[in-house]
Amino acid sequence: MEQTPVTQIVAVPRWLNQKQAAEYAGGSLNTFKRHLVATGKVKTYLTDFVPRYDREEIDRAIKEWV
Repeated sequence: MEQTPVTQIVAVPRWLNQKQAAEYAGGSLNTFKRHLVATGKVKTYLTDFVPRYDREEIDRAIKEWV
C-alpha cells in the first residue's frame, strides 16, 4: 500500500508576540527589533501589558525591504 505525503497547514495568528514575530520574519529577536521595530516599519501594540505585532505589517515591511 502506497503512502501519500501529508501536507500540514499551519495557521499563523494575525497578532504575534515578540518571539513569534521574530520567527515569522525569519530572524532573531534582536534583528527583528533593530531592523523592523526600531526603524518604525512595524509598530508595537500593547495589549494586556504584552507587546504584539501585526503579521500584515511584518509582511509589508519585508516586501518593501527586499
